[in-house]
Amino acid sequence: MDTAVVLDVVRKGTPLSTSQDAEREFRRRDIRLLRGGYLTVPLVYVLIKTKLFLSAVVMKEGVDVKVGGEVDLSDKELVQAWARIKKKDLSSAAKAELESAINQLIDNEEKRFVDFFNRASPITTRMHSLELMPGIGKKHMWEIIENRRKPFESLQDIKDRIPLILDPKRSIRERILKELEEEEKYYFFILPPRRPQTEGYGRPARPFGRP
Repeated sequence: MDTAVVLDVVRKGTPLSTSQDAEREFRRRDIRLLRGGYLTVPLVYVLIKTKLFLSAVVMKEGVDVKVGGEVDLSDKELVQAWARIKKKDLSSAAKAELESAINQLIDNEEKRFVDFFNRASPITTRMHSLELMPGIGKKHMWEIIENRRKPFESLQDIKDRIPLILDPKRSIRERILKELEEEEKYYFFILPPRRPQTEGYGRPARPFGRP
């Protein structure tokens, strides 16, 4: 089930600019999203909860959704079409709502994110995935590795056992926000975007919390 949190609902007739990839995807579904720079249909911006990526969604006619509510993108009775987008393609209101939605997701699925600290591994012989987390350098990386011999049980447990570390929740949130820009080489939390394999060390890291 592709459950998504609604970040913004933009009314038909609103002036808007969208990515060419999104417009192309909607055209494939026989939806002309814009005419003269104005929306021809209402557009809903969402954050997919499990796979953690952003989408623009066109709902079926008459279907009403609200900011903060949820919608299942696989429900063809409700959803007409959707297209993956980057953070920069969100409306201003959706960007403002995004941080709150991510905070709520971390709170609701805390174990998924604690597992990252318990299982994170080296990316290359010189770089550990923990070092790419905001606020975590080599010193804190080694403290985490040493302390997780007894697995962390919560984000608070990490803070208690490594007192000077940046708030783990903030570090996760900032990393997710960065990954949603879809300009990273490695992805730990969101579903990696489709693109040619980058040079260097293999494929992007598999997102944590999913097989």
